[in-house]
Amino acid sequence: MGNTYIKKEPFTDDYIIGSDKNTSAELRKYFKEALGEDCEKYAVIADVLKNVFYYKGRSLKEITDECHNPSWYDNMDESAASFRVQKETKPKFENVVPCYLDGDALKTALGFSAYLTANGMQLKWDAWNTWKVFNKNKTLCWVKINMFVRPITWAVSPCLANIDEYEDIIINEELQNFIWDSFKRCRPNCRGSCRGKDTGGITVTILGKKIYGVCNEIYYVNNKKVDFVNPDETAVERIKMLLGLEKQARIK
Repeated sequence: MGNTYIKKEPFTDDYIIGSDKNTSAELRKYFKEALGEDCEKYAVIADVLKNVFYYKGRSLKEITDECHNPSWYDNMDESAASFRVQKETKPKFENVVPCYLDGDALKTALGFSAYLTANGMQLKWDAWNTWKVFNKNKTLCWVKINMFVRPITWAVSPCLANIDEYEDIIINEELQNFIWDSFKRCRPNCRGSCRGKDTGGITVTILGKKIYGVCNEIYYVNNKKVDFVNPDETAVERIKMLLGLEKQARIK
């Protein structure tokens, strides 16, 4: 018997990019139906079709919404916020984040970036709106801007690979809830290796507690990456402590 052809269902608004193998032709067909034949006039659509990897985990509705409400996206092709510009220039975090944030969030993000630089932990551009710090040839943390939510957020994601070695300090400082509450949870149509499991995500034991439904997309190679979204000044001070503890543990 020959191969059985399985017809794909048409994309819907809640379809998550990366939840299955996508082709540019399939995505282009959806966007043309949703936005018209000239859909690629929108910079975000052009980016999706050329660089779909950077949109994994985003729903098609989130992307089309950007086209209907593009106020923050104006002149992106010429700004440091553009993927194309970032890919060429690999800009510093502090030169990009003002394109997205303001007020206290911007002040805190710039302050954290300055702290990293002052302590020999320079943020290096890694991908669109994503920077990371290396330590001992391994990732120490990521700093990201999430432009697909409203209001736009920023996040610090330390890789606490050696957390077991400073567990007592974390507990003594009463930081365990700060960490437990910040693991990314799995969601329907997740693109990680946990996708499709009945339990939804994986179960991990951190600081003596079982955490259920953790997304395996970010919990890989024992990195134990934690996402602190929109950290305020208090949260940033805690993150600094965790980074210091992780660096010390890597020296041993």
